[in-house]
Amino acid sequence: MAEVEYGVSKAVYHADKIKQLQEGKQIIPLGIQIDLEAYCNDNCEFCSYRKDNGHNNMMLNLIGAVPGEKYEENKPIGKPSPMSRIPLEFAETLPRQLKEAGIRACELTGGGEPTLWPAFDQLYENLGLNGIEIGLITNGSTMSDKRAALVRKYGLWCRISMDAATQETHKKLHRTANEDFERRLNNIRKLTTDKPETLTVGISYIINQDNYKEIREAAKLYKELGVDHLRFSWMYDMEGNAGLTDEEKEWCKKTIRDCQEKYQTDNYLIFTEYDRIDLYSKPNDDFKKCYYQHFVLAIGADGGVYPCCIQKYYPEYQYANIKEKTLKQIVTDINTKTFMDNLNPAGCNPCWLRNRNKSMAAAIEKPKHHNFI
Repeated sequence: MAEVEYGVSKAVYHADKIKQLQEGKQIIPLGIQIDLEAYCNDNCEFCSYRKDNGHNNMMLNLIGAVPGEKYEENKPIGKPSPMSRIPLEFAETLPRQLKEAGIRACELTGGGEPTLWPAFDQLYENLGLNGIEIGLITNGSTMSDKRAALVRKYGLWCRISMDAATQETHKKLHRTANEDFERRLNNIRKLTTDKPETLTVGISYIINQDNYKEIREAAKLYKELGVDHLRFSWMYDMEGNAGLTDEEKEWCKKTIRDCQEKYQTDNYLIFTEYDRIDLYSKPNDDFKKCYYQHFVLAIGADGGVYPCCIQKYYPEYQYANIKEKTLKQIVTDINTKTFMDNLNPAGCNPCWLRNRNKSMAAAIEKPKHHNFI
């Protein structure tokens, strides 16, 4: 169920780790999110790594592009190089490091497009052979038959960023050099045709001014492709409106509910976080501790270890670097030092993970009159 997959209270399932945090101890993170590559073959206008006011556009320095500069041409920006990516030897060493550190899961994400990392297939297979649970976020452009076979064999979930229901809108939003919407749909079919029960395939659809009118069409299209779920989210902007008027936002929410009634089944779920759009501009004044970072480490294409995806590429938030220390050493540092406890959420960018943090706080922090349930 998608509600469970994206639920805000999953940390509560890990009672042992909750107990450790209740006792003031540090824990071994459950997983990592890692940007293998800063370069992307798309140039999505809503990408927080490429927007002129995006949270993470400092990453562009890794590909020789200029943060804050507008890039309107339908071609990728910057260039891939050894500076833009995690060193390729990590295809061999990262799976072993995860296992040695006791970290159970690895999300391959971006940043850039992870499947453009030259040693991607090798890494993916090695993660699977080492028993690491694998999640993948991709634009779906490079899903060769071999790669699709690896994802089907070892993957726990794969989410494809499509953000459109037509070729015209996809090209406009992803600002691709080629009109390859149909090819990407065929790549999705490689994953969903006779899909193994072990793999969940989802579609990401970031709502904005250019695609909101295709919500209904998208709900129908991706159901026909046989995916497990369609996740609607909202374009980040500092104003907290996703580039939409209040009327358009309400229309979107109503249309999503209509689509849920018409298309949703036990095998195909349509969902969104309706309040997420409001969190993009809301100060972090409703929670005092960041518990999320204890459960998930975020790693940038620069090798930096950060508290979360929102604060990636901010030098002052870098805790360590995997080019300098192993994951086990980094986890040991976490367990012997208090730098995580020194993070003040009030100084972070507006946090759309706050509901997870608040759910964790409710389980960890002792409430007043705690025995009166």
